[in-house]
Amino acid sequence: MAPTTAPSPRADTHSHRPVLRVVVTSPRSAMTTNRKHRKPRTFTHAHRQRLDRAVTHYLDECYKKKTAARVSEFAAFLKRNPEYLTRTTASITGVTLRLYLRRKQLEEAERLILTTPLPMHEIALHAGFGTTSTFYRCFKDAYGMPPGAFREVRK
Repeated sequence: MAPTTAPSPRADTHSHRPVLRVVVTSPRSAMTTNRKHRKPRTFTHAHRQRLDRAVTHYLDECYKKKTAARVSEFAAFLKRNPEYLTRTTASITGVTLRLYLRRKQLEEAERLILTTPLPMHEIALHAGFGTTSTFYRCFKDAYGMPPGAFREVRK
């Protein structure tokens, strides 16, 4: 019997078999590539309404417990990542989540100042500010006068 010879490499290159090539990429590189080509997300009025409802529910809890409103606690309340929530809120409202929460707190403080005879340290607690000094500083920055003067002017 005659020895068989191995086929030459050239004979294989001309065969008509399909060639499968596997490209190995890491999952991380695949995610970053997709992120570059992703369109920016657009938000609707319904998104704004949902955010308003969530903030209202969270602040109501803070008012009941008389605790400070914090972005990290709001994120935990919604079971979301704080960075994601801050980014999304900024896209929806045009301001950071911290500033958005602060504005809602100031609206509540203004309502309490005008409708109740509560002292300012109680209003600070009821409006979800951690300390009275934070309340005074934020109120003065927003309204241009301390809360006591605001109450006197608005009577």
